[in-house]
Amino acid sequence: MLKNVFLTVLLPLLIAIILRVFFLEIYRIPSSSMERTLLQGDIILVSKMSYGARLLKPVTYFNKRKIEYTRIKGWNRIRKGDVFVFNWPRYNTFSDSLANIYGGAVVKRCFGMPGDSVLIKYEELRINNDWKKRDEMGEYDYGEVLFPHDTALDWSVDNYGPLYLPVRGGSILLSEKNLLWYRDVLLFENYEDSMFDSLLTLQTDTLPEYTFRDNYYFMVGDNFYNSQDSRYWGFVPEGNIIGKAVLVLCSFDHQKSGFERIRWNRLFHRIESHTTELNEANDIK
Repeated sequence: MLKNVFLTVLLPLLIAIILRVFFLEIYRIPSSSMERTLLQGDIILVSKMSYGARLLKPVTYFNKRKIEYTRIKGWNRIRKGDVFVFNWPRYNTFSDSLANIYGGAVVKRCFGMPGDSVLIKYEELRINNDWKKRDEMGEYDYGEVLFPHDTALDWSVDNYGPLYLPVRGGSILLSEKNLLWYRDVLLFENYEDSMFDSLLTLQTDTLPEYTFRDNYYFMVGDNFYNSQDSRYWGFVPEGNIIGKAVLVLCSFDHQKSGFERIRWNRLFHRIESHTTELNEANDIK
């Protein structure tokens, strides 16, 4: 009896859990932010072992009330131009004294790697990628100040930067500008230090340096003018990355009915990595 229960119920359940935690997961694309690469209604397969599966650190969770992951060594490394699923970063978010930076799962393309300085210029985008501004852009106005939320900056979604991306072991001077631009990261990496808040109002002739503890990425949707991404909510910590988007399993057009809903040409469609040509600038300090 127990053997039958194990073979018919527990074993398949255990295999399903192992596959989901360590190897594969399925996601549905709910928006148009990744068109033309991913369409609304696509069902995609995500490889967790491409970059290494995440495992929750139970000691950190129970002792420090912080959600933190360790990552198993993956098959590949993250590359600029990869499409991957990640938790959008919820900086400065605490729930019942629990530090939690992991927002909902979203999918975007990696436009900036740790240590890069991202500089986006409309003319280069138009020439290199055949992208044109759309007349209906205003319909997708998110009504937010662009990251790093410095109202003194005259940046736009297609004339943006330069912005240095923190890299583990890299340092910045804690100047007034950097304290504003990297405030979210500084507080996130030092949330347990009650004295760190006072450092963010530091005014001194001798500016100390800060060395970052984590890697951060800059993510942008392929539907460039209709995507809420790192241009709005900032750097994506490496710990937020779930896995690489590798395959469109199937796709459904919900504006149609019957068999016409199925986009047959999307079945088992491979998701390609490619690098959109953006400028990079060496603007670190």
